Amino acid sequence: MTKPKAARATTVIPGLPSHPFGETGSPGITVPTRRHLVVETLSVQLDVTPPGSHIEAFVHYVCGGKNVLLFVPLTYAYTEPSTQFDFHVGMQAVRLYVDPGTRIYVEGVTPGTSVTNFLTVSGYLI
Repeated sequence: MTKPKAARATTVIPGLPSHPFGETGSPGITVPTRRHLVVETLSVQLDVTPPGSHIEAFVHYVCGGKNVLLFVPLTYAYTEPSTQFDFHVGMQAVRLYVDPGTRIYVEGVTPGTSVTNFLTVSGYLI
């Protein structure tokens, strides 16, 4: 009688990355050391007060040892009456290569207001 082989702890599906990655941070996330992060989708949420403030979003990351700045177009979503914050969101399909052990983060640029930033990335580690 032959002993059955043990099942692998992780199943690799052909065509899909073997090390998927997804995380949300405020204002960003740190890439694990010894791995490059390939970002395929990023989404941002910037909460700004007072309502009606103008705002721009930029994603910062390091690729090949060089600092990169990426503009992310935003769309006004809504105003929360109880907190007096405007919510702006943006989402892009991208192909970003982020160096190991570095941070990828979002920055909101607006004159004289308060901003809270959230960044979500999905992709895979290589």
